[in-house]
Amino acid sequence: MDNWMFWLFIIGALLSPLVFMARNIWNILLSLRVPTTGISAIPSQGWVQIVGRIKGEPVKSWLNNSECAFWQLEVKEYQSGGRGGGRWKTVYKESSGPFEVDDMTGRINIQKAENTDLVLNNEVALEKLDDPTKAKLESIGIKTKGFLGFKKKLRVYERLIAPEEEILVLGKFQKNPEMISISGGSISPMIISNLSKREMLKTYSWRAARPMIIPYLFSIAFVAFLITTMFLN
Repeated sequence: MDNWMFWLFIIGALLSPLVFMARNIWNILLSLRVPTTGISAIPSQGWVQIVGRIKGEPVKSWLNNSECAFWQLEVKEYQSGGRGGGRWKTVYKESSGPFEVDDMTGRINIQKAENTDLVLNNEVALEKLDDPTKAKLESIGIKTKGFLGFKKKLRVYERLIAPEEEILVLGKFQKNPEMISISGGSISPMIISNLSKREMLKTYSWRAARPMIIPYLFSIAFVAFLITTMFLN
């Protein structure tokens, strides 16, 4: 194998996971750059980060009918790729309505956004779906069977925040004549977490590092094999 082809292969194997890492790395940098601020001292524009207790009327979660302050439903479908590969793709995402956060210095509205990134210490994940769950999915337009009636490979996630739970919110400050609020940006989603900032950053770091593990191990093994072959020859 020519040297340039070898290094092109190695560089491609190492850089390709960066596509999947980019969002997590951006979230880490954004959280580090934006200081945690009291609600009464929030700047008049830009990204803000607050910590307080979630307020509002309790709601019932979509999947398990559990009482909570906020819920998010996400459905992923496994889609096969070439050469036996594939990936899990989000095909549906929905959350409950807006709520408020109170940090003892003030209270602010948190707007509903379907692409909100929740980083929680617990979530319900279902892959073996029972008939009631399938019926619920069908009722919102998600097909559980594909071509010739074969079952689709689906994962259903339900994420909940309990009433009065302390949460961290990282989003963009919005102001209009009716109210002030926090929502997601045009490119970056809003982040809501019931973890400490340190634990949240550790979670994002693991999410960012995970796609790199297999390519790095494969590249190291390939280099070792190539070097061994060269010495044996």
